[in-house]
Amino acid sequence: MKVTLFLSSLWLFIASLFSPATTTILTGNVTDGKEALIGATVRAMHGKDLVRGTTTDYNGDYRLELEPGTYDLEFAYTGFQTQRISGVRVLANQITKQNMTMITSSTLEEVVIMAYKTALVEEDKTSGGSTLTSDEIKKLPTRPTSALGPAPAGKSPRVTDTRSKSERSVGSEGAKMKTAAKSGEPMASKPAPTERKLDAFREARDAPPKPVALDGMVKEVEPAYEAEAYEEKDLRSDDEDIATGTPAQPAPRAGLLTAGEWNDLHNWNRHWVDLLTDGEIDSYQKMYGFYPRQRYTVMLTNENDFPIADAVVQLKSSDGKILWEARTDNTGKAELWAALFNPEKETARLRAEIWVNGQKHELTALKPAADGFNNLKINAECNAPKNVDIVWAVDATGSMGDEIEYLKTELLDVIGRAKSRNPELAYRMGTVFYRDKGDEYITKSSGLSPDIANTVDFIQKQFAGGGGDYPEAVHSALEEAIFSQKWSENAVARICFLVLDASPHQEPEVIASIQKSIREAARLGIRIVPIAASGIQKDTEFLMKFFGLATNGSYVFLTDHSGIGGKHLEPTTDEYKVEPLNNLLVRLITEYTSIQTCEGKSEIRFENDPQQQPGPMMQALYYPNPAVNQFTLELPFEVQSVTIYDSEGKAVRKVEKPVAGQNVILLNDLAAGFYTIRILNNGLMQSGKLMVVRS
Repeated sequence: MKVTLFLSSLWLFIASLFSPATTTILTGNVTDGKEALIGATVRAMHGKDLVRGTTTDYNGDYRLELEPGTYDLEFAYTGFQTQRISGVRVLANQITKQNMTMITSSTLEEVVIMAYKTALVEEDKTSGGSTLTSDEIKKLPTRPTSALGPAPAGKSPRVTDTRSKSERSVGSEGAKMKTAAKSGEPMASKPAPTERKLDAFREARDAPPKPVALDGMVKEVEPAYEAEAYEEKDLRSDDEDIATGTPAQPAPRAGLLTAGEWNDLHNWNRHWVDLLTDGEIDSYQKMYGFYPRQRYTVMLTNENDFPIADAVVQLKSSDGKILWEARTDNTGKAELWAALFNPEKETARLRAEIWVNGQKHELTALKPAADGFNNLKINAECNAPKNVDIVWAVDATGSMGDEIEYLKTELLDVIGRAKSRNPELAYRMGTVFYRDKGDEYITKSSGLSPDIANTVDFIQKQFAGGGGDYPEAVHSALEEAIFSQKWSENAVARICFLVLDASPHQEPEVIASIQKSIREAARLGIRIVPIAASGIQKDTEFLMKFFGLATNGSYVFLTDHSGIGGKHLEPTTDEYKVEPLNNLLVRLITEYTSIQTCEGKSEIRFENDPQQQPGPMMQALYYPNPAVNQFTLELPFEVQSVTIYDSEGKAVRKVEKPVAGQNVILLNDLAAGFYTIRILNNGLMQSGKLMVVRS
């Protein structure tokens, strides 16, 4: 019986191959010359009249059912020139194929996207975008809202916000009450402060600032936590009631926001593998289609152990298919992933291909990251790129109003300090501010440019507004940041800081767009470092962690220690260290851009005290890196202390008042992994990254 059914099915399949088509179809594929373009708009026209439209799927394919005839085809995609093909004949009862390769449009200094490119277009409903002048708007056949009548049952009437722009830009608790994406019910509001806490804020506001030591930095602020240990001091007693009102917030200035960092790559065996094994994140993996479990790490150096940065590394299956592509970072490390977007594990035998100066090198027997690095030494010169690209992608919806002004101040401080700390590097910076569908704009961007003043000016002009529902256009921000920005061909670091407080939409085409952006970011060597603001939920936290894992980035989160903004989600981490946000970001940029000297020595540069006269840049050297049982730290002068922290933020070594010159620090009892060296001197903290390996 089974054989009969099989033969019948086979006959029907073969017959279908030779039977004539019963429908008239126009189909094809849209690419950028290399990769498929998801969500490109395809419209079939008769002259200026739209006949039918659709958008491309995850593979860049489209399909239109049309009446036989001759059509003009129009292809459009954000960041590319609109293409038009005239006189395409579609024959009756046949499948006509028409592919398109899009051409990148010229770069604009500022790009504003006013609406989504349509993701799934119903037949006969495709629309194009245009810009209306004020005179054209006045001529539109509009009518007052009073003439529209009451809102239909089950729907809310449109509400006009009569506040001024400046009032809307200052976040309120109302702006932070978001609507859940699926249930439609408002989320729980955040607890209001106690009267005692309000009094404490007023006293802090009215009292003159006094110098305090915060993470080794002397600042005129009232800390909500202790230096170095960062133990939070709760300003209310347990038996106090919750009071209404919003505490007075200090004027925005750099160094007020507090944050923590957690790198799941550095805590793979001790943390992430446990989460995978316990099934704690299964639902989040399924929700966003990310399955970060099959990880392979390649470490590339020359014969003198100098790291080779920005080399292309490909993970390939036994049949030669590219499963993942990345670039080595400033330490020579590349992170590769198998089946990242597939719930089923990759079972084929895997190998890595590394390309340096046009020469191919191979690693055939790869071991998973849980078992260590896949090391490769090649014959190459001691040479590293000098370019650094940084894009700031910031959620500018109304819910960010409680923190965006502070964030802007922090970013401006970070930009100046990072550039001055590494003057030999060629910095370019760009920005993407994003909101959501139906707002004033979807994305507003300033292209990567060496003119840092232009980036600073662009950031200063932005403010929070719009939004209203919980999901935001995160996928549009990633598309703009990854595909539309002109990233350097060669760079020691490419970084995209993604600042947000809400999740992306969860439609299949949005998820596909996010996956495509993350894959492209890894291919280009762009580290994505999310910065989670107040209001973020647990599913979004793990999506941001997925971003950091896939692109060799990290995860940064604001904390409640500053007392600024709404309630911040407690991160899924072990112990972590709280830092001023601006110091944390400068530290990350420095860690991502620092590279060993040709003698195999890593540098830690001492940042000049901003209140002192600028002097020559001093630096400490440490080597070897990676280290096995010990390393040597060369100091230009005696410092207050040197502390070594593990990846969980725990202090594992501390040397008080080490002398100028060589200091040998033992490591034989430390586990393999990444450690942070922090040097405290004259109230200023400097840091560097140390890798400990075990043979």
